[in-house]
Amino acid sequence: MCRNFEAGTILVIRDKLNQLGVKVYKWVAMRRTLLPRFIEVETTKACNLRCPGCRRNYSEGSIYTEPGEQHLTVGALWRIVATTPVMLLRFEGDGEPLTNPNFGELVKFCHSYGIRSTMTSNGTLIDEGWTKFLESHGMVRIHVSFDGATKDTYERTKLGADYERTFDNCKRIGDSKIQLFMNVVLFSDEVVEELPKYVEQAKKVGATGIHCMKIQQDSLDFGTPPDLLQHENALGKFRNYARWAGLQLVGTYSNQPTFVRCYDPFTSPFALLNNDVYACTYMANLRRTEVYQGEVFPVPYQNYRMGNLEDDWMKDIWRNDAYEELRATLKEDAKAYSGSVASPEVIVEGKKLVTGLRFSFCNFCLCQWGESGL
Repeated sequence: MCRNFEAGTILVIRDKLNQLGVKVYKWVAMRRTLLPRFIEVETTKACNLRCPGCRRNYSEGSIYTEPGEQHLTVGALWRIVATTPVMLLRFEGDGEPLTNPNFGELVKFCHSYGIRSTMTSNGTLIDEGWTKFLESHGMVRIHVSFDGATKDTYERTKLGADYERTFDNCKRIGDSKIQLFMNVVLFSDEVVEELPKYVEQAKKVGATGIHCMKIQQDSLDFGTPPDLLQHENALGKFRNYARWAGLQLVGTYSNQPTFVRCYDPFTSPFALLNNDVYACTYMANLRRTEVYQGEVFPVPYQNYRMGNLEDDWMKDIWRNDAYEELRATLKEDAKAYSGSVASPEVIVEGKKLVTGLRFSFCNFCLCQWGESGL
């Protein structure tokens, strides 16, 4: 027990130091364009679950529905990182990374080049063998999507998953040298009301932080997201319990749209399986529309396609004219809105007034205003 406590404390301290380094890197990158040290990659289109809130249910408008290879290969990964001084690579996408038959080789490749790796997973397949392998091959952080603090809520939200098995897998990660973060999508009223219990669950499995994400839909067909104003008591307890437990809280769990700077175009490209490079995670999801406050708005996702790795190397895409124009737009946004809090109605009206300029969508992007699922 003492050893586990000490290990957990070391992970928290290490992560705080890493976060400090990230903040410094972001500060510098906002002022001088550096080659990316952090790259996100779509890992696979396959998944072993059938979750009702997943973008894989969309008939179009997601990474999953986009043409391209089924799985990332080592050869494709080499082309992504070949011309960059990348230090950290995140395995992402709408699929489960461990369903990619090449995943072990991908992690080995990163490790052999001194690239640390992180991943987002549903946690159902990370058994003892995988945990030991990842721990010894440079995996430093795993985000596990674990929606719900009770067996009933979790298994209704993550169709095909077993609560006890995923809990045990998380505990195994938490006991390793890999930092564990718990991801929770505020998918339903039940999930939000269980957030205070979620803190206890996160501590039991040895997590050092919780990443909250507001559900983002592309259609009114998926129902109505929870109204966080109706859950202020649960959210207040959640924040207090997490603070008392020493857990880091990131993401969005407030009912007030608050401006946050978008750093992706300054620090981390997202490479898809079709070799397209997108400027930010939000647009790399390829949603054609988004739902906000009961209205449907178009998303100009192709405006944020910065290039394709079959045509150019990453270093050339990263410094092309489109990227520079986007960075200039975001710097102006930061000057205009830094520290601002808006009402949802203002965001809605802003979206309706957005001009036809290529990157004007950023002005009222749900991600920049803390209203997206990121």
